[in-house]
Amino acid sequence: MGAYEKVRNGLMDSSARPAGDQFPTTRWSLVLGGAAAGPDAEHRRAALEALARTYWRPIHAYVRSRTGKSIEDSKDLAQDFFLHLLESDLVARADPSRGRFRAFVKVALRNFLTDSARRALAAKRGGGRAVVRIDADDAPFDIEDGAARSPEEILDDAWRAELLARATEELEAVLRDEDAETVFAVFRDYVLDGDEVDHATLAARHGIERHTVSNHLQRAKRRYREVLRALVAETTGGDLADLDDELRWLLGRSGD
Repeated sequence: MGAYEKVRNGLMDSSARPAGDQFPTTRWSLVLGGAAAGPDAEHRRAALEALARTYWRPIHAYVRSRTGKSIEDSKDLAQDFFLHLLESDLVARADPSRGRFRAFVKVALRNFLTDSARRALAAKRGGGRAVVRIDADDAPFDIEDGAARSPEEILDDAWRAELLARATEELEAVLRDEDAETVFAVFRDYVLDGDEVDHATLAARHGIERHTVSNHLQRAKRRYREVLRALVAETTGGDLADLDDELRWLLGRSGD
């Protein structure tokens, strides 16, 4: 069993749902204007910029795949896409019943790239125009791995990889704050590194009892579920069904 399957099999079975029926305000629900307090334009812009930064690599990968442009040229085009989102009423017209940010991005990107008039945005950058602060120095997602994939499939693959990577980084930070670095190290060695290693080997490697390995793995998987669910919730519009659907997609149990 590979590392991805090990993570997937341990995450969906006991993921905790929020207490009661109240869904927490998320970045995407802020962008959609779904918060009860009615966030103003500045807050919505900040939420959209945060989402743009988080999902820069998947969106950039889609642009590169669909247009065939160089890495640098596709970065410029992706930047123009973000500016278009900020400066148009496109988000305001988003359908809350299709509350997932990933679904919205697919449609918006496809329309943006097929509309030749919008490409003129590149010539207008600067001159007081707002800029989305994104980390354009991140290594681009590999879109040429030999598999025949559509731009939409590449975006999905990059989106999944980005979420799982960010969940792992956050899990490490959470466990470090809890003075539980060994818990993460066991999880990393057993689940993430991909090498087949048994509990006895892990116990000897980390200087712990064999039964403690199982306890550490259970704790890490529980915390990983919590972290991953929170990250996915950031991209849904306030509906538990959307959140659960997106989690099932992320872990390879459904597709769209």
